[in-house]
Amino acid sequence: MKEFIEKMPKVELHMHVEGSMEAETLWELAHHNNYKIEYNSIEELKAAYKFNNLTEFIDMYMLGTRVIKSEQDLYDVCMTYFKKCVEQNIQHTEIHSDIRTYVDYGYPPEFVINALHGAFVDAKENYGITGGFMPCFIRHLGNDVAKEDLDLMLPFKDKILAIGLSAVEVGFPPSLFKDTFAKVHDAGIKVIAHAGEEAPADYIWSAINDINVDRIDHGIRCLDDEKLVEYLVETQLPLTVCPYSNVALKIFDDISQHTLPIMLEKGLNVSIHSDDPAHFNAYLTENIIGIAENTSVSKEGIIQMAKNAIKSSFADNSRKIELLNSLNQYVMDA
Repeated sequence: MKEFIEKMPKVELHMHVEGSMEAETLWELAHHNNYKIEYNSIEELKAAYKFNNLTEFIDMYMLGTRVIKSEQDLYDVCMTYFKKCVEQNIQHTEIHSDIRTYVDYGYPPEFVINALHGAFVDAKENYGITGGFMPCFIRHLGNDVAKEDLDLMLPFKDKILAIGLSAVEVGFPPSLFKDTFAKVHDAGIKVIAHAGEEAPADYIWSAINDINVDRIDHGIRCLDDEKLVEYLVETQLPLTVCPYSNVALKIFDDISQHTLPIMLEKGLNVSIHSDDPAHFNAYLTENIIGIAENTSVSKEGIIQMAKNAIKSSFADNSRKIELLNSLNQYVMDA
C-alpha cells in the first residue's frame, strides 16, 4: 500500500507556498539576506519547527515570509516545492499565498504574483507540472483590507487561478467579505475559502450562501450539521482535507482519530492535501499514507480521493482527462 501511494499520480489543491519552506531553506535565506533570527544553529531552528500550539506555528510561518527579500527568493522556494512534487509524482498543484503580507513589508503586489506565476511557467516546462497560484485574503485583517488587495490583484487576474480566504477563522465568517467576493465573481475568478476547520459548520454555510464558493478548504466540521452534509453530498462541493495539519493544530489528537473515513463513507467529495508540509513534517504522500495506515480508509477509498482531487481542480477539461487517464492506467498496471 505504501509503495502504491508513493508511486500513484497525484493532484494537490491545498498547500501554502511558505508552508513548504524547510528549516534549511529558511536558515539559508536568513543568512543570505542578512536577516537576524533568534536561532543559533540549524538544529535549534529545526527543533522550533515542532509546534505546541497554533501561535508557535503562525510565528514560524511568518518568520518564513520575513526572510524572503526578493522575487527570486520566493520563486526559489516555490521551485523547491516543485522538485518535491516530482519526487512524489504530483502532476498538478494549486497553491496558496497572500499578497498582503508582502505589500505590508513594502513590496509591490506583483512581487508575489510574478514570482509564483514564473515558477509555474518553469515547472510546466521543466517537469510537466500544471496548476496555478491562488492568493488569499487574510480574514482577520477585515473586509476593507480585502477590498484593497482585490484592487491590487485585478490588473494581474490572468496570472491568478482563484482567490481564497484564509488565516484566523473564528470570529471572521465569510459573510463579512460578501461584497468583495461578489466583485471576484464579476471578474470571472474562481472563489475558495478556508471554512469549518476550527470554526463551526455555520462558517461553511456562510462560504456557500454568502460568497458562493467553488471549493471549501478543510470543511471537516460539516459533520456537525446533518443538513449541511446532505447538501454537500448532493452538490458534490469539494472539500480539501489536510490530515496532518489537523493533528498538528490539535483538531485531532492523533491521525487515527481523523473523520475522513466517515466523510468518505457518507459520499462527500473529499480529497487529501498537505496544507503546510514542511511545518507539519508531511507532504502529500505522507498525508495519504498516514490515512491509509492509521484509519479504515481502503485502497479503493484512496483511489476515489485521488480522482476527487483531479475532478475538483481548476484544470481545464482536457488536462483533467489526461490526469484521470494517468491515474486509471497506473491503477490498472499496479
